[in-house]
Amino acid sequence: MANESYSHGILGRWAVIGHGFNIASIVSSGFVIGAVVSACIRNRRLYNSPSFRLSAWIAACDTVYSACQLCVFENAYMRTLSETRLRIIHWLMSASTMSFVFMSVSVALHLLLTMVTPFSHIARRIQPWYEYVSLFLGFILTHPILYIYKMLQWSSRAQIFHIYDDPTYYKITSWLTKWAWLFAACVFMFIVLVLTITKMCKSSKNLKEQMTYPAHIYDSGDTNYMSLGHMTKQNIRLVTIRLMLYPVVPILTQIWVLSANMSAKCPMWLYVMANLVPATQGMINFLVFAFNPAWDNLRRQLFKKKRTSVHVSEFSTLKGSSIGSTHFDLEADYDLSRPATLKN
Repeated sequence: MANESYSHGILGRWAVIGHGFNIASIVSSGFVIGAVVSACIRNRRLYNSPSFRLSAWIAACDTVYSACQLCVFENAYMRTLSETRLRIIHWLMSASTMSFVFMSVSVALHLLLTMVTPFSHIARRIQPWYEYVSLFLGFILTHPILYIYKMLQWSSRAQIFHIYDDPTYYKITSWLTKWAWLFAACVFMFIVLVLTITKMCKSSKNLKEQMTYPAHIYDSGDTNYMSLGHMTKQNIRLVTIRLMLYPVVPILTQIWVLSANMSAKCPMWLYVMANLVPATQGMINFLVFAFNPAWDNLRRQLFKKKRTSVHVSEFSTLKGSSIGSTHFDLEADYDLSRPATLKN
């Protein structure tokens, strides 16, 4: 009777869907990790791209979370575990979630420093530490789960970790170790997204006015040189939007968990969403990774797609003009806070 009634707990058939989401997320995350490792071996410069490098670490966190949630969706297995193992699973789920969120915060911070404010030099100095600080904070902040509560058991019916301790004490400690940090991170990422969108819109609107061209270009009607300004504007907008997807993912997936834990009485639909939506993180992050700006060149090589590019030689005949390289490492070097000006 227990096996029939509580095989998937209160989630019922939703747990079966959750199994599918978690398996798909693990497979997707495995592909991301393999792609990043392979790409970085072929081209070491790709490792210097913060979002590209962080994609592998985010995928690793998604793998740990989905693997743990596969266990959580199996009541028969969870009931056989000792309290120590239950605490470890609970900790790994919380730590992997927070590490993933902090890595997304790192991408948001990088956007803030390079796209919104003129502090790209600070971003270049701290970007090698993004993943290490994120992992450290994620696992250290949540590690009290392993020992601070009197007792932790598995509730088969509710399909949750049931903690036996003073309710007020549990509420305070849970917010200090996870929920307050998660809430603050989501707020920060949302603010950065708003600021980035605002800055991008203003820059896009003013870029044409800020762009200056040699007078003889207007006279000759040569549009190649002038198209560089349009290309730059489009590239900035495209790359910025694609990088903004990283902070969007944790906001979309974790808002349900936050809402469920902040509700005095969680409705069933919210409980289902809080369990199922985070299971899709690996798949969503895979899609975000597929559009990573640093992945473009290698992906085009792998699929043998031709790229239409502008070369310096195309503009070498322009008298008195000095353009430099036409390749823009927008993620690492371009700063929207500074006017893009082509000088004669």
